[in-house]
Amino acid sequence: MTQEDLKLKVINAEAKVAKRTAVLKKHREQLAKLIQKGADKFDISIKQSDIESAVDKLEEAKQTLANWQAKLDERIAADDYLEANAPEILKDFLESWKQHAIAYYREKRIRFIEYRKELKAQERAARLEALQTLPSLERYREIYKGRELTDSDLANLWPRKDVDAFLSERGLEYHQIQRKLNEFGDQITFRLLEIRDDQEREAWLEKAMEEEKRAKLIDLIGRIMGTVGTITDAAALHIGPEGDINGYIVGTEGKAKIQTIGAGGYNIQCFHFRTLIHEMK
Repeated sequence: MTQEDLKLKVINAEAKVAKRTAVLKKHREQLAKLIQKGADKFDISIKQSDIESAVDKLEEAKQTLANWQAKLDERIAADDYLEANAPEILKDFLESWKQHAIAYYREKRIRFIEYRKELKAQERAARLEALQTLPSLERYREIYKGRELTDSDLANLWPRKDVDAFLSERGLEYHQIQRKLNEFGDQITFRLLEIRDDQEREAWLEKAMEEEKRAKLIDLIGRIMGTVGTITDAAALHIGPEGDINGYIVGTEGKAKIQTIGAGGYNIQCFHFRTLIHEMK
């Protein structure tokens, strides 16, 4: 979650604490009035139970607030750490990766839709072939003779087991198709497919890739500083035409060679890189 997301969580948690506090105060005031009026023990015990429940709910709300506040504080500290220790060239390197990833997932979503349509067309063609050739479907050939068949017509051919066996031989049975789609897609692509609104989809992708970029930057900075200490000079680093970063970096405890190996291609979820850090003696 971003700082803004966490701040909103804290605000909502504070509101919940305020609400629970008000409820507890109301119950205590009601108990005081019952005692003042000389209410019987049963009514008083019921109100005392209400107070105990309200106390528990208030403590739970306070704990939730404390948890969100701790996460916000941790996020602020991490962001400050990055601001203080990440050279601009490393930020530029990962911003380039982010833009590449966004373009990749936009295109991957479109390719998934096209692949799904292609499988659907293949399945329909196979069902038509089954209708025309399987002896057990003779009755349906007579029923549907001379008429244009809908997908619903083809999906309800009996005996179903004969049709399923026919489709399975061609890798087009329902579960086989679902397995192909799952292998072709990935978690991010599936989420993009769920979001119908274009602007909402773009906003979600931008946010998701920004968080991934941040995570990669934290990891990279941590590994570099683990080798050279606090970074003092990154002037010898350069970003290549393929978006890779290479060169040398200097810190308070030494110098290291930075080498990036990129990878991408068919069935790789997204362009990714592996950055090697070699300490120089």
